[in-house]
Amino acid sequence: MIVSDLSSEFYSNIIKSAVNYSFRHGYCVLIHDTHESAEIEREAVAIFHRHRVDGIIIAPASMQSLGHLREFVAGGGRVVQIDRRLPGLAADSVTLDNVRTAATCTARLLEAGHRRIAYIGEIDEVRPADLGRVVETYAATGRMRKGFAPSCQRLAGYLEAHREAGVPVCADLVGRTGNYRWEAARDVTQAVLSHRPTGLMTSDGLMTIGALRAVREAGMRIPDDISFLSFDDLEWLQLVDPPLSAVAQPCAEIGEEAARILIGQIRGEKEAPRTRHEHIRLAGSIIDRGSIQVIGG
Repeated sequence: MIVSDLSSEFYSNIIKSAVNYSFRHGYCVLIHDTHESAEIEREAVAIFHRHRVDGIIIAPASMQSLGHLREFVAGGGRVVQIDRRLPGLAADSVTLDNVRTAATCTARLLEAGHRRIAYIGEIDEVRPADLGRVVETYAATGRMRKGFAPSCQRLAGYLEAHREAGVPVCADLVGRTGNYRWEAARDVTQAVLSHRPTGLMTSDGLMTIGALRAVREAGMRIPDDISFLSFDDLEWLQLVDPPLSAVAQPCAEIGEEAARILIGQIRGEKEAPRTRHEHIRLAGSIIDRGSIQVIGG
């Protein structure tokens, strides 16, 4: 297994499930952390190839760097993608339906009466100078270049929910960090808070850490001053005061499905040349802990 951050509770839960499933079926799992580096990912694939692994479960680090994975597949290697899917790679995938899940989350805030909802995410596939244009284009046409990273797909869901509700989006409420660091999320959230959102949604657990720090440093109370919804239901969200509502991703199911698909290939259950690949998209669920306040009622 190759993932981007072993310290992430999201990935650790997926790994645990995949390892347990593999063990029950007679396989062991080797694990490598890329730290979101395409170069480290290439090295990891090369190492596993030399060790003649039966297959790889991977969360790809980059959309621009997939030649090494194509070569691995072309040489008979088996690959199942998790969390992120490379459109140009002939391999199976198990991912979250990020657009639909983010749209459901945003709709939850809209239904609670919020009309100024902030979104904090990496969105590194969009240049800072283009972010406002992307928001405006989606509002006008409902179209947006399909993003590879979950944060871009979740942005599309956020915009889609606004479009369906007929609520305009203020581009100043969309915070782009450009990297996967909580410090950047804190700084971006501080800037977004100056535009007076009443609700805030983060794209993942690390963005939640930074955004929550910014909210607290601003002296704002949740949910009295601002409602808060985190993408990723991490254990510590239940321990803060007040507990934070969150999206629970089906990590156990992602890990088990990925291992099932890969082991099925290994055991030759699909002996004929494959012309189609299995792409499973799962839905997340909102865990409501009272951090979303109904307004305007």
